[in-house]
Amino acid sequence: MLSLEFTKMQGNGNDFILVDNRANRFSSKTLSRLAVELCHRRQSVGADGLLVIEKSPKADFAMRLFNSDGSEAQMCGNGARCIARYACEKGIAPRETAFSTKAGLVRAKVAQDLVTLDMGTVDLGEVGRKGTFSFEGEEISYTHLVAGVPHTVIFPQDIREKTETDLRRLAQTIQADGKRFPQGTNVNFITEAKEEFLRVMTFERGVRDFTLSCGTGSAASAIAAWLEGLVKPPVIVINLGGTNTVDFPDERSLATISVKLTGKAEFVYEGHIPEMETEGKGIEG
Repeated sequence: MLSLEFTKMQGNGNDFILVDNRANRFSSKTLSRLAVELCHRRQSVGADGLLVIEKSPKADFAMRLFNSDGSEAQMCGNGARCIARYACEKGIAPRETAFSTKAGLVRAKVAQDLVTLDMGTVDLGEVGRKGTFSFEGEEISYTHLVAGVPHTVIFPQDIREKTETDLRRLAQTIQADGKRFPQGTNVNFITEAKEEFLRVMTFERGVRDFTLSCGTGSAASAIAAWLEGLVKPPVIVINLGGTNTVDFPDERSLATISVKLTGKAEFVYEGHIPEMETEGKGIEG
């Protein structure tokens, strides 16, 4: 039997259950199981993922993220903003903090509900991995890059006539291509591109569905669109659940670029599960 205190947070509709595991109460196996049980929207708390804060010998704290399918992700931009604000508000870390993730060290600056992340650098030499997919008789162009985690970006000209159902099938087809993407990939559809903003829908690999927002997906889409000459930084990325701002140097001659992501991180509520069995019973908000 387990008892669990948790905090529900969200960044532009990308929502998380946050657990403080600095005392190492829960093993990785247990956390994976908790993610599956607690993230189910009809039978439990409901969330896109389980955020876990732990101690780190090299930073203010460590961030871990378990997707709703129980897999552990390397990084999540919206989740990183939420955990940075949580750590700040709970006195775990200062407003300008550095924390470790599976993708490396992340720095954040908290200003009330707005959090800016230093996403590190993106190697432009590795961004130019382009190709095409055959999908229902059409050739769909894509750009693949890593912005903390792997992302595949599809541009407006290839999806103008497609419905959300079409895009869902396309995303599933892309994610099923284990030969091309052995580590899996998130899929971002840029539905509209202007010089100063993008509209993006992201189909996340761990959620296996569209989410209201994806921070690393916003960053990946902004960089890919910039390389295509569609936008200039800073880029406002409009997701289904809100807006992220992605900023980086407007210099294509650089080998690498430093990327910053700014967006909201908000508390929703705190909850307590007094006795949680394997099936995840006994939830009390």
